[in-house]
Amino acid sequence: MYFLNGDRIYIKPVKVCGTFGEELQNCLLQLSQINSGKKIFKLNFFVDSHSAEDYTQIRQIIHHEVGAQFSDEILLSIIAQPPLTGKVIVETCFYDPQFWTTKLISKGENGAVMFEKDGSKILIGNVQAFKNSECRANTELAFLQLSQIFDTVGFPVHSIVRQWNYIENILGFDAQEQQYQAFNNVRSAFYGESFMSTGYPAATGIGMNQGGIIIEFIAIQSTELVTFPIDNPEQISAHAYSEKVLVGEECVLKTTPKFERARYLELFGKKIIFISGTASIRGEHTVGVGNPAEQTEITISNIGQLYSKQVLGKISSDELNPKYGHARAYIKDRKDYNAIRKIFKTHFGNLPVVYIIADICRNDLLVEIEGKVILE
Repeated sequence: MYFLNGDRIYIKPVKVCGTFGEELQNCLLQLSQINSGKKIFKLNFFVDSHSAEDYTQIRQIIHHEVGAQFSDEILLSIIAQPPLTGKVIVETCFYDPQFWTTKLISKGENGAVMFEKDGSKILIGNVQAFKNSECRANTELAFLQLSQIFDTVGFPVHSIVRQWNYIENILGFDAQEQQYQAFNNVRSAFYGESFMSTGYPAATGIGMNQGGIIIEFIAIQSTELVTFPIDNPEQISAHAYSEKVLVGEECVLKTTPKFERARYLELFGKKIIFISGTASIRGEHTVGVGNPAEQTEITISNIGQLYSKQVLGKISSDELNPKYGHARAYIKDRKDYNAIRKIFKTHFGNLPVVYIIADICRNDLLVEIEGKVILE
């Protein structure tokens, strides 16, 4: 990762017509051949899973193969979001051990690594809960597990700067409560007033096919840290949405999604903007209903607002060169892939991007894009 003097890269199988096992072996072979002087600490597997049983089997295979290849403990997330090409993509996170010392706090699907340097601490990890049949119960368990990790290392909740929230059947319902709304209600209760003075984390809330709830997080404690939220003047902040765009019966509690459109971070001279999951929303309403190309254009325009000249001018009086680092594009329907990819390439050229099939948090949203902007 950039601020760990490392990187985040995506490994795709060279041949995408084989079995899952063959494609996985090909990705792991590529990992073994990487010799960058950096060290892998986290792997995210985006997989094509067709059922709960299939997902459980895939998890077992990945755990076995990763354990066989790596002598060190590696944080793992197995995310049931089918890649547009192939059956698996591996997101690989590196750090530079010359600059950072590490401590494994816990491992597996409920794990975290603490990075330390000159009194600064960065906590990166993930938790997963899929023991229950209802989204609310899984969400409560996931946040409990997150809280236990934070309590172990003495990190406050407001130290979270970036969060990814993967929600099984995000648009489905448990009785009268929509799954995404249930997640938002639990998240709001967990956050409480922790972020009142700092603004919320940058975040993505996205669907997945199986796996209950997965929460990934980056949290930082440092006197060297400069961080603040960034707004898009053409969008209402998600945490300020009105009741009109929250889903569920009138009698059901509905709290807003607690995240910022983007968040700026500066640590040890490295400057970065985390871009939250961004979609075709103006004000608080969806734009371009039924039109994937228009929605992609609006989404990219919204992203551009988050590192505009006006935003950069507030960060520094010096001229900053923004470089969009990498992106994930979540696509609701496979048939829209070509239209979305064409628009993305028109704006970003050959920028590293992965395209993944996933339900977006509104029925009428067709695409969501997230990423990071490095400022030099």
